[in-house]
Amino acid sequence: MSLSYQTNWKYLQSTYIYPKVFTDRCRDPQQERAMPTVMCSSICISLLEPEIEAGVLIGFKHIRGCMDRVLRNGFNETAIRTHRFNQNNQCRTLSRAALFNPIKGQEQYALGEVQLCSCYGDRCNGGSAGTTFRFFTIISIVLIAGFLRPPWPDI
Repeated sequence: MSLSYQTNWKYLQSTYIYPKVFTDRCRDPQQERAMPTVMCSSICISLLEPEIEAGVLIGFKHIRGCMDRVLRNGFNETAIRTHRFNQNNQCRTLSRAALFNPIKGQEQYALGEVQLCSCYGDRCNGGSAGTTFRFFTIISIVLIAGFLRPPWPDI
């Protein structure tokens, strides 16, 4: 997990399972030397969350690991099946409320969106799938924007 999770752990420990390490090297998964790894009995995931201070996006926080060892109450199985995370290497941006199982005994809602990437294989949650996903997302937006322009000329 990114270091900022450690700073706020007292607020997050009811949502997340304590990681092997807190580090900002998750931002650059190519620097994997001396990074602890675990064998996953479930699929590998990368979870990317916006880091916002005073209403300003200052970057992204990362969580990498096994799907069954990230959230205390697990992921919403219906969302996982619907979006086929357990069948394909892919990335999707979804609301926390739809993706995270609610915390028992709390009435707070999970706010905002996260990007979840799933993959299969050794050290596969390093980032290339997310980079490819972002590239295709940007290309899709540009193409769609071109098709959605009004048919009349600008005046």
